Amino acid sequence: MKRNLKIVLIKEVDFMRAWIKLLEHCIRNENLIPFGSKDDPKTIRGEICSRVVLEQSAVKQVLDGINYLPKYGKLFPFGAIFIEHYVNEYTLQYIEEQAMLGKEDKRKFTYTYYDRFKRYPASNGKTIDQVDALRENLKKQIENNIFSNRHQMITWVPEIDTFSTEPPCLQRVWISLIENNSIEVHLDWRSRDLYGAWHVNLVAIINMINRDIAKPNNCEIVRIIDSCDSLHIYNGDFDQAKLSVASFT
Repeated sequence: MKRNLKIVLIKEVDFMRAWIKLLEHCIRNENLIPFGSKDDPKTIRGEICSRVVLEQSAVKQVLDGINYLPKYGKLFPFGAIFIEHYVNEYTLQYIEEQAMLGKEDKRKFTYTYYDRFKRYPASNGKTIDQVDALRENLKKQIENNIFSNRHQMITWVPEIDTFSTEPPCLQRVWISLIENNSIEVHLDWRSRDLYGAWHVNLVAIINMINRDIAKPNNCEIVRIIDSCDSLHIYNGDFDQAKLSVASFT
């Protein structure tokens, strides 16, 4: 058994073309790899370590993802309703609904990213609203006309996630003012499903950041940098991923 994490850098101004390029790299790096845990084994068939830079039209397409992605519906395993539902998971209403579900309810998730961002569990038993903090820190950058590398949100809680069977894939969101009222957003992932989740992940998270952090500060997101330690295609999706690449025009 051998793992070959090929490093891939892509810079694109078209959201869908970026996804197709990633699929092509994963397909070329085909290698059946069992991963996960002994109790919950999974198999991936293509894997890369990726860094994707999205600018110009690609950023606008991500922000309009609810309308943009369904135009390419034949390439995806989901439709417009699923995309809209996923975007709505990044709301206070959704995390309140999750909190009310019983532990045995199949609709309940071990965690949600928005819950970790809005209610990160602190060591003193309280919670930290990282979204509000990031919004205020960006405001200070603008008011003081000074750049900062300190402004980020994290999901990983060592006490909870180190031995969890379902730890967060997204690890960190970093935001910086780059000029005037323009910002760039960095996303860091430890693990990511390329075929079934990469695009909707971006649409939901970037729209939340735009709504909760950028717009209140009259800022525009002009660049997205998305980094994945392991970006992969599951074995069961591999043939369909190849069809998506072949069908893209």
